[in-house]
Amino acid sequence: MKTIFTGLLVAFVFVASGQDEKYTNAMNSAIAGINQSQTNAGLMDAANQFERIGISEKDKWLPFYYASYAYIVASYQEQDLAKKDQYLDKAQQLLDNAFELSGKESELFALQAFLYPSRIIADPLARGVECLGKMNWSLDKAIELNPENPRSYYLRAITLLNMPEAFGGGAEVARPHFEKAKEKFDLFTPESALSPNWGKELNEAELGKLNLK
Repeated sequence: MKTIFTGLLVAFVFVASGQDEKYTNAMNSAIAGINQSQTNAGLMDAANQFERIGISEKDKWLPFYYASYAYIVASYQEQDLAKKDQYLDKAQQLLDNAFELSGKESELFALQAFLYPSRIIADPLARGVECLGKMNWSLDKAIELNPENPRSYYLRAITLLNMPEAFGGGAEVARPHFEKAKEKFDLFTPESALSPNWGKELNEAELGKLNLK
């Protein structure tokens, strides 16, 4: 009886290990797809791949996070405002799926904050005040949940940089936030090889531009 139990345990561990490896390989492939994409079509391919993984791996939030991220990045590159909103609607749907699985994850609130400026671009007069308030709330929540998450500081910095000085923005207002983000990025270690780890190069580039002025 003991031998049978041991054999079943070994078989279970072997199957679970194989499933984890399959998930990891699929995620790495889709992440590479995002990193290598030069067009929105490539981002959509990666997003679809992540969504399929998320549907299969029902207890994991990361596939939905990356699928949403791909749609948000595509929205910033899209000039057609109607299509931009379509991308953002899909991004929000995927992000909501991730929130259902992990409602207290700092990275999800940071990604939510990343979505709002693109909403504003599509219709600044109608959406500016509401979306800016929601974005700041999301960033505050992301920092509350994990003060070491560098993406939260970077996103606040880039928003302030692009905000008119009359509304409290501008380069000099944004600079200390970029510097804070740099401190956090320099110390940051992702929780796993699949965890979000973007933004450092973007922050360095913006800080470099400011330092040249």
